[in-house]
Amino acid sequence: MAFKLWERFSQADNVFQALRPLTFISLLGLAPFRLNLNPRKEVQTSKFSFCAGIVHFLFFVLCFGISVMEGDSIIGYFFQTNITRFSDGTLRLTGILAMSTIFGFAMFKRQRLVSIIQNNIVVDEIFVRLGMKLDYRRILLSSSLISLGMLLFNVIYLCVSYSLLVSATISPSFVTFTTFALPHINISLMVFKFLCTTDLARSRFSMLNEILQDILDAHIEQLSALELSPMHSVVNHRRYSHRLRNLISTPMKRYSVTSVIRLNPEYAIKQVSNIHNLLCDICQTIEEYFTYPLLGIIAISFLFILFDDFYILEAILNPKRLDVFEADEFFAFFLMQLIWYIVIIVLIVEGSSRTILHSSYTAAIVHKILNITDDPELRDRLFRLSLQLSHRKVLFTAAGLFRLDRTLIFTITGAATCYLIILIQFRFTHHMDDTSSNSTNHLHSIHLGD
Repeated sequence: MAFKLWERFSQADNVFQALRPLTFISLLGLAPFRLNLNPRKEVQTSKFSFCAGIVHFLFFVLCFGISVMEGDSIIGYFFQTNITRFSDGTLRLTGILAMSTIFGFAMFKRQRLVSIIQNNIVVDEIFVRLGMKLDYRRILLSSSLISLGMLLFNVIYLCVSYSLLVSATISPSFVTFTTFALPHINISLMVFKFLCTTDLARSRFSMLNEILQDILDAHIEQLSALELSPMHSVVNHRRYSHRLRNLISTPMKRYSVTSVIRLNPEYAIKQVSNIHNLLCDICQTIEEYFTYPLLGIIAISFLFILFDDFYILEAILNPKRLDVFEADEFFAFFLMQLIWYIVIIVLIVEGSSRTILHSSYTAAIVHKILNITDDPELRDRLFRLSLQLSHRKVLFTAAGLFRLDRTLIFTITGAATCYLIILIQFRFTHHMDDTSSNSTNHLHSIHLGD
């Protein structure tokens, strides 16, 4: 019975079935579309999901407003300083701005998400004309594992966080903890959507590269057959072909070889140009849809990483601010929160970097074919494709301010270290001023006593 259920769930023959995990979050309003499995198989916006998103956002705003009026916050339960009050206010402001951006783009820019899915359907139809089909089951299992992993990660994180607060004799109110938990859930869902859409583009870039790799392999075989004289033995033929393949081939996972691609490479290159153009449009739409939500997510993640580091250092440098029974819970709580936001940034960076990496393989394979082919019509098609590749490059940015690639991790690390040093210097300067002021008042009182 369980095996049959698993087979039924893991069955995916089209993009609609492969996107089942993404449609589940439509109940929360962050994916306001629905997939029609009728013969037309089209993507439509969902009024129910749109209303659910509005209710979800209003509930968060209500909890946020009540917590602000009551003056409750998680850090306020541990200790209060000028810096912690400033950081708490900053995190509140960036938090509400980030949530407003996430819900605003999810609901009012939902048509762009629909167009991403529709363009993927068009790309898949072109692949079918070339005799190739995507592994939808792999895409379904990949998105399912990502969704399950993020669900378990957030459930464990929130449960452990609440347990640590209770263990430290802190009983946060429902409104305060809801204000704390909802941003984590919504950020995770938005990042999950980003990973799903970029994975759709990445898998199609991989298939595109396989078509070009197939054309390259066909020309390698022709070239090796022409270069070898009849006097060579079969062993030498194999050695020469193997050496030639190692010189100009790229290490890449292979798919099935289709006769359409090898018999008519000019037609295949023409379709490759169309597919690449559509994939660039898809990636551009992904950037337009996610650019400001990801900017808000990365901004709030950076602030949490910075201030969590400072809270931990503050407790280490001045342990008297914490009770002994609260110290372990304090370190564990903020260390977990620090790790959570680091994981979010890594997921965003890896999702975009992998897509950019697979899109960059295309130009290398195209120029390898150009180096070994003498067919004028094929070379003309390849030159056009090469020109298109030079003008249409895949790139993901956060509102154009910085690139979403692995260099972002280094940038955030350097910026966080710089600002952390400034906060520590400010803390020591403020402490020295308070000590000097107390000493001056003490001497003044002694002088008056004399």
